[in-house]
Amino acid sequence: MKYKSLFYGLSAGYLVLFLSLSHFNQGNETALTWIGHLNIVPVLICTLLLIIVTQRSDNKNRLFWLFTTLSSSFYLLSLLLLFADTLSSRITLSSPGLADLFWVAEGALLFLGLLIVVYQRLKSLRLMQYLLDASIFMSTTAVFSWSLIIAPLLTNSAHEDGIQAFINLSYPIIDLGNLFLLSLLLFSNQTIGNSRTDKMLIASVLLLTVGDSVYLYMQLNETYLLGSPVDLTWTASILLLAVAGMDSLQSGPIKRTSRISTKLTTPLSWLRRLLPYVSLIALFAIILEELSEFNVMVVGSALAVLLIIARLILTFIENDYLLGRLTHTVEVKEHEANHDSLTGLPNRRKFDAELRRAVEQAKTDRHQLALLFFDLDRFKHVNDSLGHTVGDQLLQVVADRLREYIPLSRLLARQGGDEFTVLVDPLEGEVEAYRTIAAIEEVFKKPIMLNGVVLYGSASIGAALYPRDGETADELMRSADMAMHEAKKNRHQKSLFFEPNMGERLAYKVELEHEMRGAIERGEIFLHYQLQKNIQTCQIVGVEALIRWHHPTLGPISPVEFIPIAEETGMIIPIGEWVMRTACRQQVEWMHRGHGCLRMSVNVSPYQFQDELFVEKILHTLRETGVDPRNMTIEVTESLAIRDVEKVSAQLRLLRDTGIRLAIDDFGTGYASLKYLRTFEPHLLKIDRFFVDGIDVETERGNMVQAIIAIGRSLNMEVLAEGVETLEQLEFLRAAGCDEVQGYYLSRPLPADGVEQLLRGPFRMTHTV
Repeated sequence: MKYKSLFYGLSAGYLVLFLSLSHFNQGNETALTWIGHLNIVPVLICTLLLIIVTQRSDNKNRLFWLFTTLSSSFYLLSLLLLFADTLSSRITLSSPGLADLFWVAEGALLFLGLLIVVYQRLKSLRLMQYLLDASIFMSTTAVFSWSLIIAPLLTNSAHEDGIQAFINLSYPIIDLGNLFLLSLLLFSNQTIGNSRTDKMLIASVLLLTVGDSVYLYMQLNETYLLGSPVDLTWTASILLLAVAGMDSLQSGPIKRTSRISTKLTTPLSWLRRLLPYVSLIALFAIILEELSEFNVMVVGSALAVLLIIARLILTFIENDYLLGRLTHTVEVKEHEANHDSLTGLPNRRKFDAELRRAVEQAKTDRHQLALLFFDLDRFKHVNDSLGHTVGDQLLQVVADRLREYIPLSRLLARQGGDEFTVLVDPLEGEVEAYRTIAAIEEVFKKPIMLNGVVLYGSASIGAALYPRDGETADELMRSADMAMHEAKKNRHQKSLFFEPNMGERLAYKVELEHEMRGAIERGEIFLHYQLQKNIQTCQIVGVEALIRWHHPTLGPISPVEFIPIAEETGMIIPIGEWVMRTACRQQVEWMHRGHGCLRMSVNVSPYQFQDELFVEKILHTLRETGVDPRNMTIEVTESLAIRDVEKVSAQLRLLRDTGIRLAIDDFGTGYASLKYLRTFEPHLLKIDRFFVDGIDVETERGNMVQAIIAIGRSLNMEVLAEGVETLEQLEFLRAAGCDEVQGYYLSRPLPADGVEQLLRGPFRMTHTV
């Protein structure tokens, strides 16, 4: 509940104020009477708070808090009756009267609440040991109560009416009952809520018992005066009861900010165990004190009991040692089960449990929480190129930095591999989620040095908010995961919040994956070809084979949508083989129809290089179809540069040795550097359409295109510009020294028969250019 600290402060302030006013007005009965009526305010507030606690408590504890609320309500009613008696001369309370019965009801209702808890908690336990421990302790307490209070009250009851005697005797008997039930819970190690709840409840019952006992003792000895400090014990008891109720609504253990409580744990545990036997010793001390003369049998019995207790203490010490070792082993195993062995962070099992608990709590308290899901970009490349040992070291360094940058209030965990999660709970505003995202991004701004290698990392981060993006832990995790994968595909923004259309896109992606299987056999996938022209000689030199998919119900599906899915699922390998074989057959067919030896360019995915038989399959296709390797161009993207460089270089070298040409596609938009151009030794650089668009009107893009052409010239490579759509662009490229172009200005991608029609109109295209 909110404002607990304020309530604690006001409660302490009220108690100090009440004691101060009572002290300064000693002897003034009128003032002390009105000061006593001030107790109505805190008791009323506590009663209202206990009503809220009862409503919000779980079913297990609701009945107990209902009875404590009724207990507080009856005490409030007694105070209101006394206030009405003081306020109005028409109201005169009898003694004993209704207010006295309400006071008795206060303790009786608390007794019923504790009785319900004892029944709920102990009905399935073996009660005999706990009953014996509680009975031993209560025997001494009962003796003291009998000697100091109950016996004198029985003596005085002969001179009082029956109702007054009943009320007076009810207080110590009910208090003994409350102490017995409380000790039974204490010895059986059962709790109402968390540790603070139990402490506040014990303090509340003890204060009520002490207040009743001291008040009755002072009445018997005629020493009670109005305004005595004992008057505050009942109100303080209600305040502690309200504090216990508020703390019970906080699920999970209370985080300790001091070691004092930890240091007291062992002594308190020993006190709980030895309390029955200490009580027994005290009882024998009372018996010895009451003896009129020295009795050897009683002293011998007391000595035997002391020896038995000493033997029990030695057994306790031995058991504690064994239990300590067992507890340590269990804690180690528990930590291993809930934490990642590599990074020391909480693992997926721990995080899932905490996330489910946080969602349930957020549902109860009606607050938000945020889940961040992120992984490291290009981590597989680190593992493949530098080894798994370096990959593990990278994860450890990243985990250490995350601990440093992310606040301790956020739950950070490793899901597995290079995936991490952060739980922001509670979320007071979305700005907290943005700050945590910024902290994660800060981790990767500094380079990481491992084994003499400098690594620059980054992360793709997905965020989901409860309850907007999911009402269960699983839904929230799924939403954050989808947002992370969207961020991974986004070049410009590496952190994204979940949006509903992401789920739609994922469903569409799953559908595409399903429909892609068998699409070639069903004839849905086919090739289009786009002309390539040498603008220096004005001759058509080749075509680029472009894959197309037309689904009978979904319609045309862009390669931008289905190629990434094919790469993720591994279907890109059979699809790539089909494209190569189909393109080669078409090239041979055109040659037989008299269209010359057109160069055929085929795009190859970086994932195809992972196939150990990749080179052999291409060479086999060329031999099978009869295509001259010199008329074949393999186009790869710059992202090939982040793969296993040595393996890829060896594969490309084998292809080049057979006469196959190599082209770097979309140059300038990916990861390539001059170093990789030297390593891969391509024959052709293809300038991405992004740079070509607007070169005739934007000086900056024109300069970049000229620079790429200059790079190609300096490395003895030909340069082809993609996306040429206007005559002005064409003339600019020709003047800049570009060798070849392709784009809508020449022709759109066309099926094979459409390309043939262009080739049959001999100089129609070349004349326009």
